Amino acid sequence: MTTREDRPVTDTVLSEPVFLPIGYVDLQATLDGGQAFRWWPGQNPDSSQPTYRGVVGRRVVEITEADDGLLARPTDGRDESGLAHSLTDYLGSRQDLEGFRKRFADDPCLGPALRGYSGLRVLRQDPWECLFSFICSSTSNIPRIKSNVGAVAEKLGYMVGPGPHDVSFPEPEAITGAGEQFLRSLGLGFRAKYLVPAAEAVASGEIALNDLREAPYPEARNVLTGLLGVGEKVADCVLAFSLDKPESFIVDRHILRALRKWYGVPEKASPTYAAHWARDHFGEHAALANQYMFHRERLARRAASWGGVHNERTLPEDGC
Repeated sequence: MTTREDRPVTDTVLSEPVFLPIGYVDLQATLDGGQAFRWWPGQNPDSSQPTYRGVVGRRVVEITEADDGLLARPTDGRDESGLAHSLTDYLGSRQDLEGFRKRFADDPCLGPALRGYSGLRVLRQDPWECLFSFICSSTSNIPRIKSNVGAVAEKLGYMVGPGPHDVSFPEPEAITGAGEQFLRSLGLGFRAKYLVPAAEAVASGEIALNDLREAPYPEARNVLTGLLGVGEKVADCVLAFSLDKPESFIVDRHILRALRKWYGVPEKASPTYAAHWARDHFGEHAALANQYMFHRERLARRAASWGGVHNERTLPEDGC
């Protein structure tokens, strides 16, 4: 059961919003596009711009798009101390965005994506929550992953704000204590048998996730794929979105389609071959290239399949 931390939690705002001068950030694409799963659309009474509410560490925050940056408002009854630093780090401030934009401005796939979706960022999340989330992603989809990860957090995490989703993500010890059957009861199905051993490995120190940020990419990838239920795709998600591996490249059906269409990767290329090719081609910008490519391809496919409002976010070059 979710419990409150010892300090009182109120909905009182103690300060003005903090401005983060980090350039344009597309919150929907970045926070609700398949990288993270515990952000929810919110409302800012002082702005008509897109707003999202979520938990970073043990801080509850509402983030609103603003000119050349973001407005971040703490909504957990605490002041803004440390908030700008933690959010700037979370939103990928260490990425070489300018170098990426210059290098691929004329790329037939990435150039239009960079111009049309310039606010997309690659997040730097908590490694444990990220690992748990992407083990949950196996044969799933974004709404279901959000439901699964949110249910676990709300049952086993600590309440750090007044809202129903304002909970910290449970430590691995809480997952091991709850056990496989409890996770199955929350709808996680076969994934539960992988989540508990992963939690045990992290809780025991067998795997020091934060240390993998300093490890070379091949070593960190081998450590993660040594876990039950963690294949190359899941490992590369965790490496890209939490473990400071900008050379990581995630391959799914959208990415395979894009690599074949734009870069001439062979039709019968395996995901392993495609990932290796992309890491070699995109180098230190592979994770950024991956997300811009994925975002463009996914939106184009949605517009082609469903039309309507999906056409509004599709690039003109993609014919919708």
